Amino acid sequence: MVTQPGESRFRIKELPSEIFYEWLDSYLISASNYYSDCITLKDIYKENYRIKGLCARVAKYIKTKPSISNREHLKDHHCNLFNYWIYEKLIRYYGDSSSVPFHVFGDFLRVLSGLKYYLNDNKCKLNDSIIINPYRKERKELYEYCIDYKTILEKFKNSKDQCNFYYTYVKKKIPSYKKVQELCSLSDKTKCPDFYEKCEPHNPTVLLDQLNCDSIGVEEKQQHKGDPGTTSNSSPSIESVSKFGHAFLGVVVASMSSGFLYKVNTNLIKIHG
Repeated sequence: MVTQPGESRFRIKELPSEIFYEWLDSYLISASNYYSDCITLKDIYKENYRIKGLCARVAKYIKTKPSISNREHLKDHHCNLFNYWIYEKLIRYYGDSSSVPFHVFGDFLRVLSGLKYYLNDNKCKLNDSIIINPYRKERKELYEYCIDYKTILEKFKNSKDQCNFYYTYVKKKIPSYKKVQELCSLSDKTKCPDFYEKCEPHNPTVLLDQLNCDSIGVEEKQQHKGDPGTTSNSSPSIESVSKFGHAFLGVVVASMSSGFLYKVNTNLIKIHG
């Protein structure tokens, strides 16, 4: 859960996703030695200190293969979380409504795809499906929750004094769970994320019933059971997202100034309304 400016983190540094995000902010704070890996960035980005710096941080993480990626709760998830971290940084710089983040992400992809260590000796690649998916926010929220689920149960059993914090965290995940659940119930399974099968049993509504917080009244607990799911009107149409996705692919392909050909996953262009 990457927080926005002014949004308080609830003592969540004990949850795997937050531990990892905090670690990234700390470990990658200095990456000037990797500026040379980003030398082929477009001039408009190379001249931007924040973008050049973020590109160097991305290169550092991929090239150094830090040991945190092998921790129990992160071993199979660190790369996806890293991708979310990158894109959230870009959104923080330019805003979620701007098209700049996906242009920059596309240029990062182009630059890294020209480096031997990225192509030949790398288990964490940039995942462009994250930024062209119409339900990126819901998928991200649910993905983090699924990674944190076991820890929430463990921490709650040993320290019920933080129950309110966990209750608030879990409650915020309900709309995302309902939206992904809805997508996975459709006949078109391409809209259903791969991780949903493992996450489905961890319904946040059910978990809330297990978090018996003394300060949470009966009335409020009843309310969450009747909370409406995210409606289709609150999300962009697939038609608009499809155009967005094709635009992104155009950015990557058009950027191949050196003649390097990057093969984009053909599954990404199958997103339809």
